[in-house]
Order: sequence, then structure tokens, then C-alpha cells
Amino acid sequence: MPLRVPKLPIRLLLAALLTALLALSAGAAQQQTFGRLFPELPAYDAPTDAALDALTVAGGPLADDGDGSGNNPDRVPAFFTYFGQFLDHDLTLDSLPLPVDFVDPTTIPNDRDQRLNLDSVYGNRKKPNPALYEAAGEHLRIGGPDGLDLPRNPDGSAIIGDPRNDENQIIAQIHVAYLRAHNKLIDDGFKFKDARQLMEWRHQWIVVHEFLPEVLDPDVYEDVFIASGNGTVRKIRTRYYDPKKAAKAEMPVEFSVGAYRFGHSQVRAAYRLTEAGSFIQVFNPAASDDLRGGRPITSDHVIFWPNFVNVDGFPLAVNVSRKIDTLLSAGLFTLPIPGAEASGSAILAKRNIQRAREYGLPSGQAVAERLGLRVFTNEEIAEAIPRLAALRDDPAYEEQTPLWLYILAEAEIVHQGAKLGPVGSRIVAEVIGGLLAADKNSYIRKGFVPEGGSFRVKDLLREAGVVQ
Repeated sequence: MPLRVPKLPIRLLLAALLTALLALSAGAAQQQTFGRLFPELPAYDAPTDAALDALTVAGGPLADDGDGSGNNPDRVPAFFTYFGQFLDHDLTLDSLPLPVDFVDPTTIPNDRDQRLNLDSVYGNRKKPNPALYEAAGEHLRIGGPDGLDLPRNPDGSAIIGDPRNDENQIIAQIHVAYLRAHNKLIDDGFKFKDARQLMEWRHQWIVVHEFLPEVLDPDVYEDVFIASGNGTVRKIRTRYYDPKKAAKAEMPVEFSVGAYRFGHSQVRAAYRLTEAGSFIQVFNPAASDDLRGGRPITSDHVIFWPNFVNVDGFPLAVNVSRKIDTLLSAGLFTLPIPGAEASGSAILAKRNIQRAREYGLPSGQAVAERLGLRVFTNEEIAEAIPRLAALRDDPAYEEQTPLWLYILAEAEIVHQGAKLGPVGSRIVAEVIGGLLAADKNSYIRKGFVPEGGSFRVKDLLREAGVVQ
């Protein structure tokens, strides 16, 4: 494998210099950066551009046929697809444009506080953005005639802690629920500091006790998140992601660019938003009525949440996640990215694999071997998933699989797409668990238990007043 010499953009060189200067300053805050979970593993310098194009073009091997056969076997409610996106936006922000040459990820700033502390909702704790708050600084601003939208500028753009939470109208309304739940606590007499802390702990509780069990291999989940007799997770044990690295603010690219992008496979082509309405496509450049963000949420797009998550007293959610497999819905081949071509960088699968290649991520097989887990060869993957025969037949893959694609294939082979397989689960569990273990203010470290011993998504939505 040829040696790849880093070619760093000027922006990154300046950022690295600024980081070094800040580190020399007394009391300077540490710059969050990306890093590597397995720095000893070699970079996977494949596939070629031609092979990548052949794999990821619309209608190619990674495209869902749209025949409706993609439901998660466990019928995981679709809420968790977008909750996973919401969580990602609270942990990582890589502002680097899609690279075409090698970039050392340890030089890339993570422009998000990597702790699970809802800074995507509240903004920077040390330098609050007054535009996010009402005049008294206690309530968070909300928008829309019924308070069911994000606050917006005249051009329709959202006024929120992370603009990515307005990429589509489902994640936007999850963000609205968090705004409203915070405001309810203020109305109930909580001081701002206490309300924010309670919201953070409730959010972490949902992540650990509800979201992760829906997506992780059960054996891996139980190995990392140690529960007491009543099912409450009171201890976290990591074997590969040292909490000391988490404390140093190193976000592993094996997580951010590899394993955690499993949620892209869970996205459906369309969802039923209202109680009795028709299904609406997520991204469709030919339709004005899709769910792309950046514009006010109209009354016919306000979500009836029991369609997305199971709530006592309502029928089971009609919108379920796609299974975690090697297929993506049609809308993810034409992302609404300004300046991107639909045949190239607007294809999500291509963006994922290309970024991983230029960041020097190891192959899926290399990570599986490093973890001491079952290694699926490209031959075995192609046998189990015939549409991925190119992995076996095209020498451009060097008998290895890109980490993100390997993790999707593993989930499909091991759990029929119901959950992540052992490799994907281990990376996701260790990083999220390690971040919580490293944060001295996390619910784990503070011994927080919700009133009544539990707090679920349905409780958050009821607190927000968007479910009765």
C-alpha cells in the first residue's frame, strides 16, 4: 500500500496553529478534535474512484428497490432514526468539505462539545447566544403560530444551536420538543441552570436506556452498560475507548465517519406525519411537499408523534425504521446540498466512503480482527448479499471492505438488519459509554435517577405538550 502524505488545507493548518497557541495559554479551554480509536491499524486506501462510483450511483448496489420489504424485523419505531441524528449533532461537527486527498483527522477540529450535554439545543455554555433565548434568558425561543416550529429568520432558516437540526422536518420537530420541554420546566418554577441540568440528564437517560438497546447487539450492550437488578444502568465499562481520551476531547473517526453512520440505512423514503394523512417523501428535488428543512413547518406537516413512537393509549407506531442493511432509500442519492451534483457528492453513500478513505480509516475486516471478533471476508459478504458481488469480483477493493459498509453488511448478516452486529455495536457502545464515563457531570457520575425511576421518549413528548 503506498504511503499517503497528508495534504492539509490552509484552514486546517491555521486551526492547528490556533489550537497550539491556546494550549500554551494559562487556563485555555481544550480544543475538541477528532482522533483514532485504533491508531495502530493501517489505512484502507480503497476503493478506486471508478469502483466507488459504480457502487454508489443511484440505482446501483446500495439503492433500496423501494418494494416496501425494508422494515426493521423488530419494528423499531422511526423516531429513533432521527433521534440518532439528533444525538450525532450533539456530539460531532466536522466542517471540512468532502476531501479529495488524504487528511489527518487529528488535525480536524470537532466544532461540537462532544459531551452529551445538549449544546446543540442550548448553545455554547460559556458564551450563550442571546438569539436562542427569550428576553429574560430563561425560556428558549420557539416559533410557529402554535409554538410547534423552530424560531426562524425571514428567509426561513432556523435560529438554533446547530443548523443541522433543521436538515429535515422530523429532526426539526424533535428539537422543538426539547425546546418546549425545557420551557415547561421553567414554567414549573425551575431555575435555568437546574432546568438545563435536568434536561441533560433526562436526555442521557433516554440514550442509555431506550435508544441504545434498540440499535445495539444485546451482548455488547450488556457488556458496556452494566445494569443493576431493576435494569438501571449505573456503571459503564469500556475495553477499547479509554475515557481518558474522551476527557481529552478526542472523537474517534471510526465512530463519527464509520460506525455511527449506520442510521443512514434506517431512513425510509417517506413517512406519515399526521394522524390520517398520506405518506410524504423525505427528500425529493422534484416535489415541493417533501420534508427538507430550512423553511417553516406548515400545519399539515406537524407530526402526530404516536405515528413515530409507541405511546400508551395509541396504536403501535405506523412509521418504523428501515432495517440496518446495505441499502439506502432513494432520497439519500439526491441530498439537497447546495452546489453538489446529484451524480456525485450529493450521494450520501459516496460521501461516507470517500470521506472515510481520505481520513485513512481502517477496513472493516481490520477492525473486526483487532476486536477479536468474527471476520467476514468479502467472499462471505458477497455470498450473503449477492448485490455486493463487486467486493469480491473487483480487485479495486483489495479484498477488504470500507468500515461503514462492512458494519452495515455485518448487521444484515448477523441480525437480519434488526440491530448492529458486534463490530458496529462495540464502536458505538464504547464511544458513547466512554463519553458518559468521562464527563464528571453526566447522570452516571452524579448518580441521577429520574423521578419514578424511569424517563422515556413518550415522557419527553408529554412534557413538551406535543402528546397528550
